[in-house]
Amino acid sequence: MKTVPITLFNKIHDELKKTFNSRKTMPLEYRKQQLAQIAYMVQENTEAFKKAIHQDMLKPYLESTLAELGPVVGQAVRAIQNLDKWTADEPLPDDEVDPFHKGWDLKTVKVPRGVVLIVGPWNYPMILTLGPLIGAIAAGCCAVIKPSEVAPHFAELLLDLLPKYVDDSAYRVITGSVPEITALLDLQWDMIFYTGNERVGSIVAKAAAKYVTPCTLELGSKCPAIIDDKISPEDLKIAVRRIAWGKTQNAGQVCVSPDYAVVPKTIHNEFIKLYKAAIESFFPDGAEKSDSYARIINESHFKRISDLIGKTKGDVALGGKSAAKDDGFFIEPTLITDVKRDDALMQDELFAPVLPVITDLDEAISFVNTLPSALSVYLFSTSDESKKKVTQHTRSGQVVFNETYGQLGVYELPFGGLGSSGYGSQMGRHTFEGFTLKRGSIDVPLGLEPMFGFRYPPYTQQGADFFNQMYQLPIPIPKQSAAEAVVEDITDKIKHVMAL
Repeated sequence: MKTVPITLFNKIHDELKKTFNSRKTMPLEYRKQQLAQIAYMVQENTEAFKKAIHQDMLKPYLESTLAELGPVVGQAVRAIQNLDKWTADEPLPDDEVDPFHKGWDLKTVKVPRGVVLIVGPWNYPMILTLGPLIGAIAAGCCAVIKPSEVAPHFAELLLDLLPKYVDDSAYRVITGSVPEITALLDLQWDMIFYTGNERVGSIVAKAAAKYVTPCTLELGSKCPAIIDDKISPEDLKIAVRRIAWGKTQNAGQVCVSPDYAVVPKTIHNEFIKLYKAAIESFFPDGAEKSDSYARIINESHFKRISDLIGKTKGDVALGGKSAAKDDGFFIEPTLITDVKRDDALMQDELFAPVLPVITDLDEAISFVNTLPSALSVYLFSTSDESKKKVTQHTRSGQVVFNETYGQLGVYELPFGGLGSSGYGSQMGRHTFEGFTLKRGSIDVPLGLEPMFGFRYPPYTQQGADFFNQMYQLPIPIPKQSAAEAVVEDITDKIKHVMAL
């Protein structure tokens, strides 16, 4: 893979800082043109991008269109259309302004953070690299883009194409592996956007902490798919099909792939039957012969997944077959039942087309909460009560009802993690806001100077009496005694247990 010499990194970084400080990226028309250039790059090189992604992991062309090329163009176009609104100052509504501050022109002003670093992953190398870049461009930042070395064909293509379309004094691609990313993390950035696993995310966060650099970390997790015990037979069929679809996208190598299913005992056998039927309908001649099924990215991940299937104490109800061939590393869509909490499959994010099924649970929510916070919690239910319970009693970046994977296409809402699944948000305006500093702004009229006399030395009792009014405001809620607080706490705990 072609790489940029590490000896040039400081020079590139300095050039980007120079560009940013020149305010070249500030005009909205400049930003809109650069965003348009990203969209044109994709539209004029669709086959090249599809081919590169296919060469890296045999990702089906339709999946690349659905989840890579289409979203990049869509996000660029929507950013152009909404940029004036996104960047506009936000005056504070009059009803939120303290009477003393009337006439001070209270508002939020939005400015770019500066020169940023974007580190992309291999599983969705295009949207998860260019999506953040679109947000950075929209915000007015300069950026270095570091695509994953695990997807070398895409990385080389981006290295070749991007400077042909956008301003290379403001946006640069740097390829490479561990030495290159290590050198990049040694530099002082104004913001870092990283997508990948928790282990590397922790390294990125520690490197950023050296300069107190803000980050967005989009990491992995074990996303549960919970089936409500009140679900109807007709809805169960749809639910299982949607879980199977989410699980087999990119052969399960998706951060929001349903990592395990929590299925009531009463419908366990029917769930297995329907899952088998769904997989057979997706791949009538078998997944191995299908051009609608991706391959595992490399030998290391292939061995990891094969080992997990071999170590599980659960029962393989479907699949389990693996094959390393010249055309890629194949893992069959696999369903494993009777899986326990301490099983090998339940320790870390699977990132594989393997779905463990948990059935021996009295309470799904309690089990989900024993694991680190997920990117998404999926619930299949038509019950408002069940939806409310899952929303209020689980922790995750998103809560998704009656769908899997599809939330990645909902650009109107923030997408991000919690705890070990990351922090910060992306998608549409939310990506833009991550690269934007919101500056509070006030303009205090000089003519109001007589009102400030009490604040200047020498201090007087008259001034003290005036400012004492600040903490003598009436409190709108009655004071609670210590005994009342204890009773309320016990009552709340009882209600919580009963709700579960």
